Amino acid sequence: MTGNEAIVFKEGASYIFTDNGVPRAFEQFKRLLADGRRGLVITRTHPSRVQLAHVLDCPIMWIAKNTKATSGVLSLEPTRLMKIHSTIADFVKATKGAVVLLDGLEYLITENGFTSVMKAIQLTNEEVAMNDAFLLVPVDPRTLETQQLGYLEREFTLPDEGARRVRFR
Repeated sequence: MTGNEAIVFKEGASYIFTDNGVPRAFEQFKRLLADGRRGLVITRTHPSRVQLAHVLDCPIMWIAKNTKATSGVLSLEPTRLMKIHSTIADFVKATKGAVVLLDGLEYLITENGFTSVMKAIQLTNEEVAMNDAFLLVPVDPRTLETQQLGYLEREFTLPDEGARRVRFR
């Protein structure tokens, strides 16, 4: 895929980016925002670094354990998976056509174990589907066991599989 092409996303679907995941996910996230959608980023990277790298006009929430030391930063504790799920669910319910980028799945797996994270993702995907929203999740396949990656690929849509590509003018 060249830099001039974009994937045509289906409303109500969740996508996993495994090839050059983080940059590709943010690129597609920004394109969906440019179409007039409202977005939410939940990330392991500090929000000021995300803002500096991507210049986003949306809330950016930080997945971090030590949240008391940083004032003015919206944060979520990594071990509170249901809080992360409910944050996403509340956003997609309140925002028609919402797009959420969840960056930090590997960290959530480290903190909670794969099975717990998978259950939370499955619940979140249901909310995304019911509310015609979009969920974009970058992941580095080198950080997962083959079976874990298989489960994730089964739960998500791979953007390159059967996706029709269009050129931006």
